[in-house]
Amino acid sequence: MNPSVSCPVCAGGLGPASVPDYRRCPGCGHELRTGDGGQSLMLNEPLDAAQVRRRSSLDRFQSGIAERWFSRSRHGKLVDLGCGSGRFLLGQRDCFAAALGVEITPAAREFCRRELGLDVVADLAAVEGPIAAAAAWHSLEHFPVAALGPALDRLAALMPPGATLVVSVPNAASFQASWFGSRWAFFDLPNHVHQFTPASLARLLADRGFVPAGSAVSWPYNIFGYTQSLLNVAVPRHNRLYLRLKRGAPPAPLADLVSFALLPVALLVAAPLALLDALVPARQGVLTSAFARRA
Repeated sequence: MNPSVSCPVCAGGLGPASVPDYRRCPGCGHELRTGDGGQSLMLNEPLDAAQVRRRSSLDRFQSGIAERWFSRSRHGKLVDLGCGSGRFLLGQRDCFAAALGVEITPAAREFCRRELGLDVVADLAAVEGPIAAAAAWHSLEHFPVAALGPALDRLAALMPPGATLVVSVPNAASFQASWFGSRWAFFDLPNHVHQFTPASLARLLADRGFVPAGSAVSWPYNIFGYTQSLLNVAVPRHNRLYLRLKRGAPPAPLADLVSFALLPVALLVAAPLALLDALVPARQGVLTSAFARRA
């Protein structure tokens, strides 16, 4: 059982299980994993320099977000919290006076330094301010309860008034989470300690001096979320296609065959559902939001 008996966002009492292994706060909707374990060491993709340098639709989406919200921060320092293989950091490195990644996974950290020439450290404690812009692309949900608040406190202390933080996290209040439950593509045990909602994310950051500065429709994430979730209904192995293509999982012939055969159908169904997410952003599968450090 998770040692925390209260919500790590609003300190309210946690309610009963919402989906297997998570308890939901009735106040802010935040969901907390109940199993033991700390911050997960994981790689979202093989550490291959050629693959990292190859731009995808997700890379273009993230670059567009940076252009939208970081355009006035280019003369300062960028910090990518949970930089993984370094894709986003690599794409933004030449756009800032300085660019620094924070990554706990040793193999990813060494890869970023050796193969990509990126400046990456293991902990925010090693980062010096001021930070003009910061990004957390699907990293906050991995933090253990004891580390999440202090990490954001440290980040806030290094960011002067007007600095911008972009956060992207799965949305536990989404249509996808409600409809698919434990078959939701972003239901990722044991890696996701937290499942955020718009209310819990806003409150977590407001308590550290950040105010909402805008939000975006997370098109690539939303389309993927519906597509993989639909496949999860048909294929017993959770997120099989994603794990095979993105993380280089070993072949599973039958599951792979069924996943690829059903992929066109899943995409056809996912497209209009992603449009629904765009029409109701608070219920989209992934929240991508900007927050400004207030004076």
